[in-house]
Amino acid sequence: MKTTFHLFFHYFCNRINIEGMTGNRLYKFEKLCSRTMINNMFHGGKSAICYPLRAVFSVTDKESTPAQFLITVPKKKIRKAVNRVLLRRRIREAYRLNRNLLIPCLEDNDCSLKIAFVYLSDEIVDYGVVNEKMQALMNKISGIVSKDRSQGDVTQAEP
Repeated sequence: MKTTFHLFFHYFCNRINIEGMTGNRLYKFEKLCSRTMINNMFHGGKSAICYPLRAVFSVTDKESTPAQFLITVPKKKIRKAVNRVLLRRRIREAYRLNRNLLIPCLEDNDCSLKIAFVYLSDEIVDYGVVNEKMQALMNKISGIVSKDRSQGDVTQAEP
């Protein structure tokens, strides 16, 4: 039998998750799953590289989710599935902890971002290296987004 404390605790936890959505948690809606969006991103998107990571991204008008992402580690580069999963986990953790470098830029420019991280190296690198390169990549992407949005606003204001 559930006590009043348990009922209050579950209500409080659900309330925080629905309303706040703060913190570092990754939600399901932040994962990029749509094949058409992925194809459009890879065919018409922009790219940034901080070896061993490459980011392919496309900027869209503001949506409910500021950024959606996917991670790919090619089988051609990393043959063992165990190692591919390890690298995906490291990249996902680095993104989860460093996405706060990107989100404020997107909110300031009223846009959303679809982003794919591609692992480029043939070797397995430590988490420290992945985290450092992810920070550099996020800063590079936010610079590109803000530059493109400011140039887009200027060109629209000229005519």
